[in-house]
Amino acid sequence: MYKKITISLGLSTYRLFSSVLFIACVTTFNHGFAQTKQTEVQNSTGASERKGDSQEKDSGQPDAKKTADSTLPTVVIEAKDTGEATGYVAKRSITATKTDTPIIEIPQSISVVTRNEMDMRSVQNFTEALRYVPGVTVDQFGFDGRGFEYLYMRGFNALTTANFRDGLSNAAQGLFFSSFITDTYGLERVDVLRGPSSVMFGRGDAGGIVNRVTKRPTAAPIREVEFQYGNFDRKRFAADLGVANKDGTIMMRLVTTALDSDTQVRYPNTGGDRAHNERFYIAPSITFRPTVATTITLMGDVLNNRSGSSPFYITAPDGRFTNVLQSDPKFSRYAQNQGSFSYQLEHHFNEILTVRQNFRHAFQKGTFQDLFSLDYNTEQPTVMERQAYASNERLSQIVLDTHLQAKIATGPVSHTLLLGADWNQTNASMRYYEGYTSDYVVPGIDIANPVYSQPIPRPDLLSQNAKQRIDQLGFYIQDQLKYDNWILTLSGRHDRLRTKDSDLLSESATRNKDSAFTGRAGLSYLFANGVVPYFSYSQSFMAQPGVDINGRPFDPTRASQFEAGIKFQPVGGKSLYTVAFFDLTKTNALSRDPSDPSGAHLMAIGEVRSRGVELEGRGELLRGLNAIGTFTYLDVNNMKDTDFKGKTPIQVPTTMASGWLDYSFGVLGYEWLKGFGLGGGVRYTGSTFNEESNISTTPSFTLFDATLRYERGPMLFNINASNIFNNHYTTTTYFNRYYLGTERTVIGTLTFRF
Repeated sequence: MYKKITISLGLSTYRLFSSVLFIACVTTFNHGFAQTKQTEVQNSTGASERKGDSQEKDSGQPDAKKTADSTLPTVVIEAKDTGEATGYVAKRSITATKTDTPIIEIPQSISVVTRNEMDMRSVQNFTEALRYVPGVTVDQFGFDGRGFEYLYMRGFNALTTANFRDGLSNAAQGLFFSSFITDTYGLERVDVLRGPSSVMFGRGDAGGIVNRVTKRPTAAPIREVEFQYGNFDRKRFAADLGVANKDGTIMMRLVTTALDSDTQVRYPNTGGDRAHNERFYIAPSITFRPTVATTITLMGDVLNNRSGSSPFYITAPDGRFTNVLQSDPKFSRYAQNQGSFSYQLEHHFNEILTVRQNFRHAFQKGTFQDLFSLDYNTEQPTVMERQAYASNERLSQIVLDTHLQAKIATGPVSHTLLLGADWNQTNASMRYYEGYTSDYVVPGIDIANPVYSQPIPRPDLLSQNAKQRIDQLGFYIQDQLKYDNWILTLSGRHDRLRTKDSDLLSESATRNKDSAFTGRAGLSYLFANGVVPYFSYSQSFMAQPGVDINGRPFDPTRASQFEAGIKFQPVGGKSLYTVAFFDLTKTNALSRDPSDPSGAHLMAIGEVRSRGVELEGRGELLRGLNAIGTFTYLDVNNMKDTDFKGKTPIQVPTTMASGWLDYSFGVLGYEWLKGFGLGGGVRYTGSTFNEESNISTTPSFTLFDATLRYERGPMLFNINASNIFNNHYTTTTYFNRYYLGTERTVIGTLTFRF
């Protein structure tokens, strides 16, 4: 009874806290506007610091009229959330601390994939954006055109847990397939923060978070249209349009894409039938700045995704690859409709106090049906028996974050204080069908002579009807202290968690309450030459959505990490080099349940420890020559589980490395070379284990990428090729199925900017 009252008071306290901050913005509107404007006139340096180094600073002392006129339209050209980015290097980020902080001052590993890099590499989906980031393993199930964003971070599954957007959790997960997916054309950049990170964001898991920063309105006009064509008959149209009024008080932007494409997933004996993908995305946004002190941004998006079968190939009785898909082109369907509405409010009371409130409501509706293989028929040894399944799922998430920032000084020590609270609610429901009320049996597939497009009805026998609700309320505080060249970052958070799992078939419900404190402490020292050594300790606490194969909900997971490293950013340069050593432990870790033939359910495996080192370099080596280099070494082991103690989790490579070079020939000064650019990269992924018992491994593989571009006036033409030598490789043979890697992909993009 006491706990219940405590949680109710916590929710009420949070709503009151948010309301007070919001009302304070409105009631102090005129006072804040007048004081801020006066301060900007008297001290332009202080105003520039408040906006962040990403804003251009005028030289000299401008008069009051010039400052007032110029400040209004330029403050949003580079949004605070994105920070300064030159080429492949970003110098600032708010992802780690929720404050505008130089990356070299953040006592934790963070990588940024800029919009420029995504354009140069012609990134087509979200996992492609992370191919050249250390500590991150992508596409561990090979090519998958259904939209699932498979990735591991520091050896831990981060398929949904790392999903953040604009600083708010987007990590809601359904009970089977549902999860939010991303269209990369709508992103300005991607921040990858590695290691436990829930102290500021609530639902951050052990491996870290990936913050997708959305394109937003700017004062500068935006007019971009793209036409794209590639192999597998890929066709895509995209547009990015933005306008603003004369004084920059109202800015609007519209981003949209439409995709129609076949895939490499090809059915044998069908004359070339392939799994097909269709996607439509639209994201309008508007920013209103009634004064230089107040900014309100409204954003929305809708994404419809339709895709064919799962790309799972049946294994022969002797373990060989068969090139026979377990699915059927006339039956397998994955349909997702998702959307969201969000707002961001920021108000500067003065040079000291700033209040921000961010809100998002996201929702998804999914209809899925497919086949999974069971075992070979005892009387017909080449016939694989199959089971049909289908699910109707709904998923929604509401996230509200309110915080107050204060910049003060106590003697020689300067402080950036942050006090806030956030509320995160997820609702998921699922009706799962497996089997038929009649005597109908799904036909098997003969690997010696497969026959597809057989009549298979949608299952109508309801085997699961479940709902899950997760409420998480967190209060956090942070202080970034600077004394001379020392920087001390201290953060603390208290979470209250309430979950309810309902089994509507048995008319039963399970309720659970939990709470936890998480913290982070980091110390850095800034040398004058740009070298910054640091040490940090961080923790995480996260509710784990979903249930195991028996319908039992999972316990929350916790993690803690020690990290030490060095960051180097040459003074006045356009590069950043980092090395990080870490020791990370996670409890209540999950892995895929080998007793589930569909491969969709998870199971708890106890405590997992991950140790390793990450090296990364990004920047401009010479004028016009940009480079990326990464190396990762991982030592990951199960520590307590009785069945798999001492074993390495599946699909976790020990070593990974990547390198990318991009050169713009226009810097040579030859007119005929002006506008030409050439880039190339290499990616290496080490061998991985295929099952929890570590019996067999999938060999390592190396892939090569390349890009060629030509820019002339408003036109840019880019040809990008991934896996240019068409290396046929397997990512894993988990569950006695082959998961093939992405084949050679060649895409041409014609862009008009006018």
